[in-house]
Amino acid sequence: MTEAQRAMLWCLPVFPVMAVVVAVISTDAWLFPDVEQRAQLAAGWPVAGALWFRVVLGYVGSLGCLGFSVVFGVLYAREIRFIRAVRRRAAAAARGAAAPGRPRLSAAHRASFAALVDGDRIPRVMVVSPPGIGRSVMATAYLRALDGAVFLVEARGVSPQEGRVSPLVQRDVVIVMGMDKAPVETEQVPAKVMAAPVRAADLVVRIGCPDSFPVPRGTPVLDWDVPDPIGADLLAVLTIRDDLKGRVEQLAADLGLDRPSLALRDRTIPRQRASVAAGRATIAYPALADDVAEWFSAAEARLLVEIADAPLTAATVNGRGAFAPALTMPWLASVGAAETALQAELRWRAVTGADQARAEESLGLVVEWLEGAGVLRPLSPEQRDALCASGTAQRDHDHPFDQWPRGLAGEYPAMAEMRFSEEDRRTWEVVPAAALRVYPDLATQWAGEVV
Repeated sequence: MTEAQRAMLWCLPVFPVMAVVVAVISTDAWLFPDVEQRAQLAAGWPVAGALWFRVVLGYVGSLGCLGFSVVFGVLYAREIRFIRAVRRRAAAAARGAAAPGRPRLSAAHRASFAALVDGDRIPRVMVVSPPGIGRSVMATAYLRALDGAVFLVEARGVSPQEGRVSPLVQRDVVIVMGMDKAPVETEQVPAKVMAAPVRAADLVVRIGCPDSFPVPRGTPVLDWDVPDPIGADLLAVLTIRDDLKGRVEQLAADLGLDRPSLALRDRTIPRQRASVAAGRATIAYPALADDVAEWFSAAEARLLVEIADAPLTAATVNGRGAFAPALTMPWLASVGAAETALQAELRWRAVTGADQARAEESLGLVVEWLEGAGVLRPLSPEQRDALCASGTAQRDHDHPFDQWPRGLAGEYPAMAEMRFSEEDRRTWEVVPAAALRVYPDLATQWAGEVV
């Protein structure tokens, strides 16, 4: 019995007792009024207001206590029936009588889940495994990592251990999921599957425990036959991870997600900034080979973040006070900053070699394309020199040399300044009218700016 079930058990007798006590107190006040109330009645008052207020309020509270006791009684009865059903099915599984289950959603269930996604309520997905610390948390991490996922997902166990899970138990699971940028939480108290959460779920995925607990009729259920990674060697855990990853991708495709792939190249980086205009140019994109076009869109997305920030960047630079440039700067977009962000994205996606070179080359193609469309315009040599001098002066003021970390034998400050000054040198002017002509969606991000 879980802590929640024990709490429900204690609540069962409390509310009826409270109802009886409150009813007795109210009845006593009604039948045996105190001296003040008797004086009011003797003075000709037809009804003593304070007396009736106390009596009515008492009976209303008594009825509320009875209502709570009924609600808790029903919930506890459901939990007892659920626990008994789990035990019966566990005994049947031990005898080899468990049903094989269904590994994929039917067309009817896909349609019903899609209707929920399109509605106002966020669907709930429950992933369950016997201990609730291996397969279920891995599948849950992948479901949460899906780009465009529009549902809540939680992991539970049929018979989880009491208390927190030792990090050593989940060590290999944490390692392999971290390698795939889908981290799992450690030292958590595994949640036990219960009747109420199962009834609230819109989709139940049972991994390694087919037909282990009852699910309301009409709720889609998937049963996946995947080995337990807890206690297995690292190579086996890697194989289990790939198996679960493929099943989650198939589920995402069945649910109709726009981007069901879990490959690092296809996933959105956590907390990565984006522009609503990415990929929505009104002019034709340049004709490129497939291996370059793949990275052209990524480079465009990084540069568009800088273009969307152009008015704010210009206001920040021109508002440096004593360190402001000698010339007033127009709207600015740093190609150098976009390249830094693109390189960080490539590291996250583990892109190396020829693909990395093509990705970095594609940023130059984006700049060339937008320059031809009139969106970007090179700064004059005077503007560029003034911008670089302003940036260096502001950084020297904000981060004096003696406050920098002393890594790399004191070379860190110089290396950092080299990178920032390179970003200043690779800054372009943004032409607002041309940018809105090519990317009308930028108007939502430039709302209130003078164009």
